[in-house]
Amino acid sequence: MAGAGLLLALALRRWYDRVPAAAWGAFAVVLATLFGPALAGGKLLLPLDNLRGHVPFQHLEPTDPHGNPLQGDLITLVTPSLAEVRRAYGAGRWPLWNARVGAGMPLLADPQAQALQPLALLATPLPLLRAAAATAALRVLLALVFTFLLLRRQEIREGAALAGAFAYGLGGFLLLWVGWPLANAAAWLPAALYGLVRVAREGRRRDLLLLGIALWALLLAGHPEAIAYALALVAAFAAGLALERPRGRRRAFLGRAGLVLLLAAAAAAPALLPAADYLPQSLRAARLAEGSLAPPAAGPGAPERWVPLVAPNAFGNSRFAHYWGLSNTNEDAAGFAGTATLLLALLALAGKPRLPQERVVLGVGLLALFWVVLGVPLETRRPLLLVNFALAYLAACTLERWTRDKRRIAPPLLTAAALAAVLVWATVTFVHPENPETLAVLRWGWLHWHLRFLTLAVLILILARGRRWAPPTAAALVAAELLLLHLPAHPPMPKRLALPKTEAIRFLQRNLGDDRMAALGRDFPPNLPSLYDLTDARLYNPLAPRAYTALTAPIRVRWQGEVPEWGHPDHPLYAALGVRWLLTAPNAHLPAPWTRAFRDDAAAVWRNQTPFPPHAHDLPYRPPAFSLGLALAALSLALATALLVPPPR
Repeated sequence: MAGAGLLLALALRRWYDRVPAAAWGAFAVVLATLFGPALAGGKLLLPLDNLRGHVPFQHLEPTDPHGNPLQGDLITLVTPSLAEVRRAYGAGRWPLWNARVGAGMPLLADPQAQALQPLALLATPLPLLRAAAATAALRVLLALVFTFLLLRRQEIREGAALAGAFAYGLGGFLLLWVGWPLANAAAWLPAALYGLVRVAREGRRRDLLLLGIALWALLLAGHPEAIAYALALVAAFAAGLALERPRGRRRAFLGRAGLVLLLAAAAAAPALLPAADYLPQSLRAARLAEGSLAPPAAGPGAPERWVPLVAPNAFGNSRFAHYWGLSNTNEDAAGFAGTATLLLALLALAGKPRLPQERVVLGVGLLALFWVVLGVPLETRRPLLLVNFALAYLAACTLERWTRDKRRIAPPLLTAAALAAVLVWATVTFVHPENPETLAVLRWGWLHWHLRFLTLAVLILILARGRRWAPPTAAALVAAELLLLHLPAHPPMPKRLALPKTEAIRFLQRNLGDDRMAALGRDFPPNLPSLYDLTDARLYNPLAPRAYTALTAPIRVRWQGEVPEWGHPDHPLYAALGVRWLLTAPNAHLPAPWTRAFRDDAAAVWRNQTPFPPHAHDLPYRPPAFSLGLALAALSLALATALLVPPPR
C-alpha cells in the first residue's frame, strides 16, 4: 500500500501536478485510522464474524465488536468471485468461467468479479483475505488524491481542496460501499474528471494517457449502474469545459475527449462485450423485466428518501441491527458527506462569483438529488454518488470564496439554524415505530455530534473570514466527523477467523473430490464453500443464470433476500445436479437416499447413495464476444500507441 502511494506521488510530481507533503500526510493519517489494523496490524477487514450465524460455524468465539451484518456479501459474493479470478490467472488462463458454483457461470462476464479491474489486480500479490483491506485503501486513496488535484485545477487553493477531498473520499458513498465493486466507480471518477480538465487546458500526450487510463478503469469498475452515472458526470463536465473554450476550439477538444473514450471502451471490450452478451440472461434481468424487484416503501418526497442525507442515524443504523428507514444504511445514507460539508454546500447555492465548473456540478447534483427524492425506484439510488460528489465540490467552492473575501455572517447563521432545526426534527420525529427507545443513545448522541460540528463550522466561517487557516481547519472538521461516523462500519476481524476449518469442512475437503456438495436452509451459505476449494451446487448471485435458477426451483424453499435456500432433500433433482454430499445441522434427519457420513457438535455431512455419472468441472468456454473484445483491445492499444508515442527523430 505504501509502495503504491509512493509510486503515485512520484508519477504525479514528474508528469502532472504535485500533491503537497502536508496533504499526503493528512491522507496517510486518515488511511491509517480507517485501515491500519488490517493493513499493518494483522487484522482482516472482511466481516468474518458474521459466519457465526450459520452452521458449521456457530461454535466460533464471537468478536468484539461484531462484524457488520450489512457486509455479508463481501464474504459470500465478492470474495469468492475474486478467488476464482485469482485461481484462473494463477493457472495461466483467462478468467472466463466459474465452475465452483451452481452448474458453473460466466466469470469475466460477471462485472462484480472485477476480473480486469486495476485496483483489484494490484492487490493480488497479497493473500486473498488480506487483499480486501489493500483494495479498500487504494480506492479511498485514489479518491482523495484526485479530488484534491481536480479542485486545485479549478482555482481552489490547498486548504479548501483538502476539505473537498475529505468530504468526497470519506463520504458515505465511497466508505459505506468501500468493499463492493461500485466503490471502484466512485474512486476513478475524480481521476477521469482531472484528466479531462488537463486535456482541455493543456492537452499533452500524457494528459490524454491519464484520461484514457481513468476512463478504462472506470468502465471496468464492476457495477454498470454506478458506471453510467459517473460517465454522465464526465459528459456534463466535458460539455462545461467545452463552453469555456473559444468557439473554434470546442469541437477539437470534444473530438479528442471522445476519441479517448472510444479507445478506452475498446480496451475494456474483453470484459464489456461478454457482460453485454450475458447480462440479459441473468436473474437480475428477468426480475427487472417482470417488475418483481421490491418497490420502495415510501412515496415521492417521503422523509425516508432524504432525511438520511442530513441525519444518517435518524432511522437507526443497520450496522447495529435496527433500521426502520427505506432500505438500509448503505443505500439510504450513501449521500451523506458531513454536516459541515452540507452547510457549506447550501451556502454555495447563492455563491458568487462562480468558480470553474461549479454551475455544472450544481446542476448535476440537484438533478441527482431530485431523482432520489422525488420517487425513483429503490434499485436506482446510485445517483447518490453524484450527490456526494456535488456536496464535496460545492463545499470546497464556498470555502475558497470565504478565504478570498470577507462576507456577511447572516447567511451561515440562518442556514445553520435551519439545518439544526431539521436535525432536531428528524431525531425527535422518526423514532422506532414500536419501541421509541431502540438505539436512542445512538440517535441522540449523533444529534449532539452533528450540532457540535455544525457549530464549529459556523464559528470557522465567522471568525476566520478571509484568513488562510480557515480551510485547513474546516478540512480537519470534515474528516473528523466522517471518520467518527464511518469507522464503526468496518470493524477489523482477528486472524483466527480467516476461513476457519471445522471438522465437517475438513471431512468434505478429504472426500468431495470431483463431486458437488450443497447445504440446507441457511447452513454454509452459497458460494462460501468455493473458498475452501469445494464445488457448491447452489449459487448466490443477482446475476446468476436465469435458466439455472428456474431449474433448481423445485428444491428451493425460499429466498433470503437474493440468497436461495434449498430444502426437499428427498427430491431426485439433487442426484440430477450431481450433489453427492449435503451439509446440515447436527440434529437433522434426512430420508433415503441420504446416509449420514459424519457428525459432530457443529454439523453433519450426508452422502447421496444414488449412483450418477461424474460431472465435468472445467468446461471449455470462450464466448465469441470475448474473442471480439480481445481484437478490439489489441486495435485500441495499437491506435493509442500510434497517437501517444512520438515518432523517432
